[in-house]
Amino acid sequence: MTAFMRKLFKMMAHWAPGNDLRVALLRKCGYQIGSEVYVGQGLVIADKLEDSGADVRIGNRVSIGPNVTIVTASSPNKSRLAPIVGVTRGRVVIDDDAWIGAGAILLPGVTVGAMSIVGAGAVVNQDIPPRCLAVGVPAKVVRQIEAPDESKP
Repeated sequence: MTAFMRKLFKMMAHWAPGNDLRVALLRKCGYQIGSEVYVGQGLVIADKLEDSGADVRIGNRVSIGPNVTIVTASSPNKSRLAPIVGVTRGRVVIDDDAWIGAGAILLPGVTVGAMSIVGAGAVVNQDIPPRCLAVGVPAKVVRQIEAPDESKP
């Protein structure tokens, strides 16, 4: 797929009126998205357009609130800082059953563990372990999440 087509699909997904259409368009961009995923309107994925999309992996039953930003590549572009700091790149993984709150930002190289919650507006700059609630800027784990009792209806 050309960089132009990826850009077009990403823009369409950002504004798409329904979840199924948003998810389908994001999959067309090459992002790995599991089943029963909810993606809120306004998702921004900041990556290199020439990349294949494999730097974003979203597990099953993940819920992503509105206006979330996932960053897999960032650089100072033409700033004189470019030779000093270079490009920051890294895969972003959101494991099964995680919930990403509205307006959260996930930075390059982070994993959000299974059944974890990232609070609204949090900035995730390091891995969040499974079954944790993380909030704040930068995001910090504030408590563990107990596993649901699978034997109860």
